[in-house]
Amino acid sequence: MTMIYSEKYPKLAKEDTLFIHGNLASTVWWKPTLAEWQKAGSLGNGDLIFADWRGCGRNPAWPIDKQFTIEELAQDFLDLIKQMGKEKVAVVGHSLGGLIALQMMLIDPAKVSKAVLLDPVGADGVVFDDSMYDAFKQMALNRNLTEMVIMSTVKDQSHFTPELTKAVVDVAFKAVQGIGSSVLQILKSVRLSDQVAQIKNPTLLLHGRHDQIIPLKDSEDLSKKLPNVTFEVLEEAGHCWNVENPSAFVKRLRAWF
Repeated sequence: MTMIYSEKYPKLAKEDTLFIHGNLASTVWWKPTLAEWQKAGSLGNGDLIFADWRGCGRNPAWPIDKQFTIEELAQDFLDLIKQMGKEKVAVVGHSLGGLIALQMMLIDPAKVSKAVLLDPVGADGVVFDDSMYDAFKQMALNRNLTEMVIMSTVKDQSHFTPELTKAVVDVAFKAVQGIGSSVLQILKSVRLSDQVAQIKNPTLLLHGRHDQIIPLKDSEDLSKKLPNVTFEVLEEAGHCWNVENPSAFVKRLRAWF
């Protein structure tokens, strides 16, 4: 069992809600979400829970040559739910965090009451050419290059403070030096499209029209296979609505919950 870092903010949500970040990220990507949620006030006695993947954020660095699977990542979060004494949680997953949420619902659907998938990696992952592997190697050696790449995923950076930018780049640079190659292998090898029809959990699927990282078609295809889904295209958003327009993101989350 891999223990992962988490933060809990009590009595803010209608039900306990777990937020899972994307690749090369950490809980810092949810700080604007937390601030807007706190500003809007409590919805009930549920906790907001933010957790870092293995090798990310405040977790120990991950050996670059030690591979893991999407199932292991999902199990880490299911174990966290158990460790916290929660019977079940709602899950919000961004990018690869969305794919992790799907895998959690396949492994133990009773532990997830409902899910929000924001610009999720498609059910069959993403296949990169060799240039992407070379790019990750270069990023691991060059913090400035890492900053350029990670910030290019955010369409609107107006909500980024210098402190948030530094934190985002710091966690990306740490992650790309360790877990980066494992994540690329996951994206290349995962195949869930034949299984997702089993997922009956209510799911809100959101995808930015201007997402340059994950094709909109991947979410369109996923929406046709999930039997209990609400699918919405975010006309003004890119890949990271949670930091591009955190106020609108939180308003939509709270309305759906």
